[in-house]
This record gives sequence, structure tokens and C-alpha cells, in this order.
Amino acid sequence: MLGIITEYNPFHNGHKLHIEKSKLKTNSSYCIVVMSGNFTQRGEVAIFDKYARTKMALLNGADIVLELPLIFATSSAELFSLGSVDILNKTNIVSKLCFGSEEGNLDTFFKASSILTKEPKEFNIMLNNFLDEGLSFASARLKALEYILSQDLSFLKSPNNILALEYIKAIHKLKSNIKPYTILREKASFHSEDIKEDIASATAIRLALKNKDLSSIEKAIPKNCYPIFSDNLSNMNSLDNYSSILSYIIRTSSLDKLKNIADIGEGLENKIISNANFKDINSLLESLKSKRYAHTRLQRCLLHILLDITKQEQEYLKQNLNPYIRVLGFKKSSSDILSTLIKNSKVPVVTNLKNAKKILDKNALYFLEKEILASDIYYIFQNKNPKYEYSMPMIMI
Repeated sequence: MLGIITEYNPFHNGHKLHIEKSKLKTNSSYCIVVMSGNFTQRGEVAIFDKYARTKMALLNGADIVLELPLIFATSSAELFSLGSVDILNKTNIVSKLCFGSEEGNLDTFFKASSILTKEPKEFNIMLNNFLDEGLSFASARLKALEYILSQDLSFLKSPNNILALEYIKAIHKLKSNIKPYTILREKASFHSEDIKEDIASATAIRLALKNKDLSSIEKAIPKNCYPIFSDNLSNMNSLDNYSSILSYIIRTSSLDKLKNIADIGEGLENKIISNANFKDINSLLESLKSKRYAHTRLQRCLLHILLDITKQEQEYLKQNLNPYIRVLGFKKSSSDILSTLIKNSKVPVVTNLKNAKKILDKNALYFLEKEILASDIYYIFQNKNPKYEYSMPMIMI
């Protein structure tokens, strides 16, 4: 069984092509997708909610969509990948993982992964030296890897290549039997803001959506997704929608509370409080930027403040990993795969939130309720009722 790790923010032709090529490359008839919910790894709010994105995935090659829990979905590439691979591993039916990369060759990923997994003394010394020079963690780690392997690894600056490396690292850490495969990304780059062909980046599509330019998007998304895009255009979401809420939280938080928020450290809490009088989240990010903190990490920090994700919660899941698997949707024609998943999974499988208390322990329920609260925050600007998720059944196509 093939597994794919995604965000689909939003779904487009490149994603459909990836599913098709992954099935072909791994000789798989079926595909289980692990997808971020309403918040993403780059510290962004998903432009369309998880149910709309689940429907698009199921219409275009996915057989089952599983939700990547909030705390993993909004973490660094390392934790994002660890949580995602752990879910695929715990299904007990996924044996292959296929991801896109600009490198297209697994050999270099395996070499780098070995260093990062074993963390030899020389690597840690070089890492700390580069951190002391004021580099961000990602830049310092890359330079340390290049020093140890004596080769140019600049390709690891690409977000997709970073994730590819972390997926392989996670497989090693979990001692999983899942076999990794990679497919070379085509045409549009990750950060491209232009829609010139039928394959465009999610960044370009989000930009066009914000400009209400549906006509330019049409060629870059599957035809069966266009009505979903159109129906959800009035419900598009973004982090800036939460500027006033975030400002209130920052203004009413103590330094100790902010210090306890995931990913905040090295005095960043002081800088955040001193810039609490901000116009919008983009202007706050401008005030906070520095050589040490990458834009995406700062964005994640602000998202963690908004959602009250603490260091302790993040560390607990890092050590204990996923206590349950939640199904967001499935194809009716693949219902036998869902039955097999429920039967074979190493952890409880949630298909109905109303029944979750019957199958989850106290710790699992704590994190599921955290997910539901985060969704309540997401839906504030769509005038959804509190606990809206309880009224949403699984998506079935």
C-alpha cells in the first residue's frame, strides 16, 4: 500500500500528477494520504478547510485521507515528518512512501540522513559553531552537514528536499519497514508566483485566489476541483484574519506564558511583547525578523501563540507520537481498505468524533480536543457554530 504526505493548500494539477506517478512508480493500486488539517507546517492558515481539500484529494486519486494532528502539522520539518511517517507506520498496511523532490535521487538523502540520525560528535561541534555565528538552525545544520560530507548540499535549501530528508530520517528513527521513493518535481518551483502552464505552485494559486482571479487558476487545477474552489471562494482564510485575536492574546500574556509556547526561545518573547502594537500579522513578522529566526519559524511561533501550543505538548508528542488515527474521508469503492485499516492499525482509528470517547484514552482525547478547539478558531470567520467538527461526517466520494 502506498502512502503520501501532503498539505494540499490547495489541491492542484501537480498534486494529481504526483499521486498518479507515485502509484505507477511503486506499482500500487491504492493510496493513503496523510494531510495537514486547517493549519500548515509553514505556520499558515489553510486557505480552504480540511473537508474541501479532502474532497479534492479523493476525487483525484486518493483512497483514504487521514488527518495529521495539529501539533505535528504546525511544527518544524523534522516533527512534521516524524508525525506523518508515524501515522503511515501505525496504519500497519502502508509499505511504501513516495514524495516529490527537486533532487530526484535518494542516495544523497540517505547519506545526510545517516549523519542526522547518528549525530556524531564532530557534527554537533560544527552545528554549535555555526549557531554561535548567529545562523538560523536550518542554515547551521546545512553547513555542518556540508562540512562532514565534504560536498555541496545547497539543494537541501529547497522545502521539498528538506522534507524528503526528514521523511527518510523519520523512517530510520521509527525503525519502520516503509520503503521510500521519490519523484522529480516538474515545471513550477515551490515558491513560483506565476501561473503560466498547467502545473503551478500552491503559492501561485493562493496568490491568484487572494486576488479573486479564478480564471488564471482554471488551467492549473483538475476540472472536478473547480466547483469546489468556486464554492469556497467566500470562505478563504489567512493568518492575517486573526491579527486582532493574536494582539489580544499577546497583550494579555505574561512573559512566562509566552516563553512556554512551542518554538519560542532566546528572548523572542520579549521582542513579541514589545511589538504588540501591530497593524497586522505581516507587519509584526517584519518587526520580528532576524538572521537567527527564519520567516517560517516566526510564523509558526505566532500560530502557536494563537492556538496555545506549548513546549510540553510538543515534547510529549515528540516522545510518544500519535495516540490515534483520524479518518477525514474515503472513497466508497475503497471501503474495504478502510475496514482493513481499522482492523490492523496499531492505534485506535477515529471515524466519528461522537464515538471518540469510547475508544480513546485520556491522553489521546486531550490532543483530539486540542484539534477541535483549533478548528473552532479556524471557523470563527466563517460563522460556524462552536464544535462545528462534531456535525461534519467523513467525506465519502
